Amino acid sequence: MEISAALPLQQDPRFGATLARLGAAVDTLDLPGAAPVLRLRRFGLNFVSRGPIWIGEGDRVAALRTAPIWLLNDDCTGATTLRRAGFRQIMTPAHVAELSLTGTPTDRLAAMHGKWRNIWRKAQKAPLRIEQAQFDPVKHRWLLSEDLAQQQVKQFRALPQALLLAHAAQNPRDVIVLTAHIRRDPIAAMLFILHAPVATYHIGWAGPAGRTHTAHYALLTAAADHLAGRGFTRLDLGMVDTENAPGLARFKIGSGAVIRPLGGTWLRLPLL
Repeated sequence: MEISAALPLQQDPRFGATLARLGAAVDTLDLPGAAPVLRLRRFGLNFVSRGPIWIGEGDRVAALRTAPIWLLNDDCTGATTLRRAGFRQIMTPAHVAELSLTGTPTDRLAAMHGKWRNIWRKAQKAPLRIEQAQFDPVKHRWLLSEDLAQQQVKQFRALPQALLLAHAAQNPRDVIVLTAHIRRDPIAAMLFILHAPVATYHIGWAGPAGRTHTAHYALLTAAADHLAGRGFTRLDLGMVDTENAPGLARFKIGSGAVIRPLGGTWLRLPLL
């Protein structure tokens, strides 16, 4: 596995290449002290999502002042630097759940909240068989159908499946699925997009039997152990929304993930 900077999926160059192949206006900026910055043209503005990711020293204010970026969703730059660089905040920060994979399985068990760990132990006693496989658009068509159905029921939107399929076609080893079975029947599954040394949780589904046997607790733990064994250092579990998805938020928080605020959305004001 090739190890690079720990970039969020939105700044991964392979993901940017997939966006470009699907017709998005994407390019890369070189900023002093930052990993190459993936930039999109949206709403007539140059937009950066979850960037820049700073990996070195340097004058970040000067770098941002001269960068052709008008709108950005900040990951880690910070409000003081962005204000000094001529940006003003237009949306408050979201929060993301990040599960460290650098320790041992015992370390990850210790980091879990007590109730989460007890539910995981219950799942270990269930008659589950967990299968890990490279994503296959034919073999896993059922999972994509289940995901579309749950998006309609739960009224949320995810990454368009056309984008997921295109990314998997170009990077077949970088999308994996873990499926929990009882006998031959799939009862729950999780899909992850890999961009070493980070992996991003993308799809989670559980049927009635999966919920009864708390299969997602077993799946997430198995995925963390699998990815850690391959040298990944972080599992990005996505946004935490305690208001609109409190159950999912509790699941992510209880897993032992660190809940980190992002930097909010910022617009450059030309006169500043």
